[in-house]
Amino acid sequence: MAKIVFLSGAGLSAPSGLSTFRDNNGLWDEYDLDVVCNYQTWKKNFSIVHEFYNKRRMQLKEVKVNKMHEKIAEISQKYEVLNFTQNVDDLLERAGCKNVIHLHGELLKLHCTNCDYKINFTLDDDLEFKIAKCPKCNDNFIKPSIVFFGEIAPLYDMLYTEFANLQKDDLVFIIGTSGAVININYLLRYSRAKAILINLEKNQYIDESLFDKIIYKSCDECVDEIEQIIKQWKS
Repeated sequence: MAKIVFLSGAGLSAPSGLSTFRDNNGLWDEYDLDVVCNYQTWKKNFSIVHEFYNKRRMQLKEVKVNKMHEKIAEISQKYEVLNFTQNVDDLLERAGCKNVIHLHGELLKLHCTNCDYKINFTLDDDLEFKIAKCPKCNDNFIKPSIVFFGEIAPLYDMLYTEFANLQKDDLVFIIGTSGAVININYLLRYSRAKAILINLEKNQYIDESLFDKIIYKSCDECVDEIEQIIKQWKS
């Protein structure tokens, strides 16, 4: 059966009010990313790391799903869909998407690096992690379940395998990602699927020739175009 694959980045959640990774004057801009997102140094910077991710979790209470989140959820109810995202927020799930594959981890989850004890937050909880020892093994280091720089991303194998196995009847949407972290060109170089790029603007990392259609605008402004693309794909 033909399927639709979504690969989304920070541009998917930007219309909801979540800063993209390289935005100026946002939450990211207050912190040195090499301090709060570095696997080699996070234990040394333990307090500021948790201060940063506490703020990011609390920010989730302030934002809502946007039209593109809702459209992807709607499509997921009608077709066979694989939903890969680089985003660590829960907005796709809130929109109604099931089995979202979070390539870079999930903001509402933490785990003990010694025994893998897990802490799962919901938006109804106090989202501030009070620094404490692991309640299971008494280890000092509970880590945000986010893939840090220098850390292995375990779900990349699944991503690359799925893209390598795409067939000519499949449809791929690349939404709101610069291609600076995940090599989009490599993913699509030998793909036979029809590929659609939705980004706010052109960038140096993504080869336009690999796409059947390119839309440069905010993702929440092109849900009707996506509907038309899928109708043409099915016909």
